[in-house]
Amino acid sequence: MRALAATLLLLIAFALPAQAAPALDTVTTASVYGCLRTNGAGVYDATVNKTFVTYSGTNHDIYVKAYDHAAKTWSTVVRVAPLNLTHDNAYHDYPVLTQLGDGRLAIFRATHTSSMQLYTAPTPRAISGTWTARTISTDRNTYPEPIVTGNTIHLFYSQNTDLSHPYRTYRMIKSTDSGRTWSAPRTIIDSGRTADRYAEVYAFGVTHRNGRIYLTWSLHGGPKGHNGGGKNIYVAYLDTASGTLFTVSGASLGTVVDASDIGKTRVVTTNPTDLPADKTLPEENPVTVPLDDGSLVLGYGVHTSTSAKIVLSRFAGGSWTSTTADGSTSLFKDLVATGTGVDFSYASADRKRLLVKSWTPGGAATAKHDVTVPYSAGADTTFYANFVENRPSDLVASTIDYETRKTSHTGKWPVFSIRADQQRARRR
Repeated sequence: MRALAATLLLLIAFALPAQAAPALDTVTTASVYGCLRTNGAGVYDATVNKTFVTYSGTNHDIYVKAYDHAAKTWSTVVRVAPLNLTHDNAYHDYPVLTQLGDGRLAIFRATHTSSMQLYTAPTPRAISGTWTARTISTDRNTYPEPIVTGNTIHLFYSQNTDLSHPYRTYRMIKSTDSGRTWSAPRTIIDSGRTADRYAEVYAFGVTHRNGRIYLTWSLHGGPKGHNGGGKNIYVAYLDTASGTLFTVSGASLGTVVDASDIGKTRVVTTNPTDLPADKTLPEENPVTVPLDDGSLVLGYGVHTSTSAKIVLSRFAGGSWTSTTADGSTSLFKDLVATGTGVDFSYASADRKRLLVKSWTPGGAATAKHDVTVPYSAGADTTFYANFVENRPSDLVASTIDYETRKTSHTGKWPVFSIRADQQRARRR
């Protein structure tokens, strides 16, 4: 009887298809540090079945490559723009890739605290040829976050309003003709010059669905000055039809989230003085996404002097409920909606592994990928691990040497991708 049972189990095991390991692929081994947020590393175009990826190379020059999913090959690299930057703040001038309504690839880059550049490919759905470069704003721009819907682009950024306080508002310019012309800047979030000096708006996640753009941010600054500390996580959305801002529960905030509104948008309260010895900020990459049922999920990492965790918070029925997805690390990277649930990426506490998990509200987080990060050339940290726009099964991630990240301008660190388009392995 035992022999029969063993035989049946063996037959079942051979009959069931097994999920192949994800394809871990090197995009380049010649990147430098760029402090990209949760958007803009890669975009997928279903029409040509290609994923387009951008990164910063030697002297922070901007590069792009394309992966052909049918042929399973990478294109030759294309240099979009030579920047020739070698100063310690050059990592702020990172590229953010998206695709315009007419199919052209577009890259936004802020000349940090000065202006905003737009680079556009000459041909739709392709990277070859000479890209057009244009300055589209001189509003002391930092950290671009574009949202494209058809021919309309909402381009969000922090303005370097007054570094001495420190004080940064969150602003937006808008184009309705695929970036040819742009509106005057509009202030979206303005905390005012707060007494505690946490008055720099740092947005990490900007997402969009059904005419609502969800903004997730923290307030940085404090007594130590510019980006010397941070506190709290806030969420609001912009209704693109009316231009009005709202709390997640639907209360109108008018045209600006100002000092009187900030408390209405706070979702998570953190203590800026209760931190590990090696951290200056309590939060890691907070981002909010809407699900099919109308609820929201906020994902983030958070740490104190005695704890570190990955948290998923869901807003439904007028209230937030939180789930700790991992209590061993706070190195959260990105979050994407998958219908009724989410996928999220994060690094292990020792930074050696990159994990992707799935979560449906009411259930436990389940492992999807757990890969050893392919470090080389002294790299020891995964800085970003972004889900690919329009293809949430895939990610693009960068690696850096944390100690020398700001002073190294020679491209030598890997950018890699995780793809889930492999065929299922067959047992024989």
